[in-house]
Amino acid sequence: MTDGTSLKGPALCAAFGSDLLTDYVPDALGAGDARRQLFRGLLPTDDGWLELGELRVPLARRVESIPVASCAVRVRMFLLSEQALSFHTPRPEVYSYRSLDWRYRPAYQARQLHLRALAARHDLPLVLALDVQRLSLSLPLEALLHGPWMTERLAEALTALHAVAGRCLLPGHRWSNRLATAALAPLDETLAALAPGRWTRWGDDVHVFTRDQNEADDIRAAAEMSLDRIGLRLSPEKSAVAAASSVLTGPARSLTGRPEEVWRIGLAIGDVTALRYALARTPPDKTVSRDLVEAVRERPVLLPRAAHYLDRAMYTSTGQAAAKRLLSTAKTDTFTAARLLALAGRHPKLAADVPDELLAVADSSGFRPLRELAFRVSVLRDQQHMCPPSSRMEDWLRISGFARRRRPQVSTLL
Repeated sequence: MTDGTSLKGPALCAAFGSDLLTDYVPDALGAGDARRQLFRGLLPTDDGWLELGELRVPLARRVESIPVASCAVRVRMFLLSEQALSFHTPRPEVYSYRSLDWRYRPAYQARQLHLRALAARHDLPLVLALDVQRLSLSLPLEALLHGPWMTERLAEALTALHAVAGRCLLPGHRWSNRLATAALAPLDETLAALAPGRWTRWGDDVHVFTRDQNEADDIRAAAEMSLDRIGLRLSPEKSAVAAASSVLTGPARSLTGRPEEVWRIGLAIGDVTALRYALARTPPDKTVSRDLVEAVRERPVLLPRAAHYLDRAMYTSTGQAAAKRLLSTAKTDTFTAARLLALAGRHPKLAADVPDELLAVADSSGFRPLRELAFRVSVLRDQQHMCPPSSRMEDWLRISGFARRRRPQVSTLL
């Protein structure tokens, strides 16, 4: 095991900000305390740091129970993982979560360009798609502990996490994606030897461009052997051979045009990818605001992006009306509470419109970050809270001025 290395505070804070873009329960204080700790290169105290909850999260095609973590868990695992991986460099064909300064959108665009270039080659008519079967659930603890980059402190933290959660990796966490990227390095070496320069990987999503079916079959067999050695297997449903051009309508598909127009077309054909793209990019728009509530009701997976859009649109009458309609028709589940309480925490004028049932489901969740969001909204409503405040929220009540105005984050990649 290595000892890790010291990392610069500003770079850690910037990368952790990116991590929060995939937080299922936004932090009630915008993770200000975590950022300060990172700037100083400190871990949070051990008392109660390993706090996990669970949300039923609507995905594009199913609803899945997702483990969610407090900021103390996120910041500890993030710092320990970055220290461990500071000298690990993935192969250039791997585009996901490569380094501390890695950024999502530039990396995704670079992958698109590489896939398009490979798909245009006449000597490579086929593409072999490979996908690991439930990687975040299936990756054995031992596979991580034996990584050449592993440190003692990260090994201890992963072992403790596995004992509580029954898994090594938490979906939506940057540190989990960093570790998963590193853990699949043996697969990368196999692909590089058999198809040099003719493959890409994003997470556990692999595309290998081949000359014929026989070559594709040989590479798949070699990939299966490589994964078996670290206790993983391919997904039979998601691993297949297709025409190389198929990637142009899949992972390499580019959405272009005015976001408002992408929104209109996405609604017409039920394209969730287009709707998520548009919500993240469109300025406040009367048509989008008018259609938003019904779109979220039909496709709950859009809720995180809808809250992000409404954060920008709250300064318009149509945006305010859409936010109030969304609150009045909201489902009373923890996933909905996490997004809408964060929005109300950012915009106090919405606090009075938050249904009591939404506060109650957050309080009864037993998950402190969600209860802290509910507490903040209750304070904004001048209403006595059902549960006593955590020490963090007691501190928040005591301070005044600029520091108290730290707000939950609703910007998201979800």
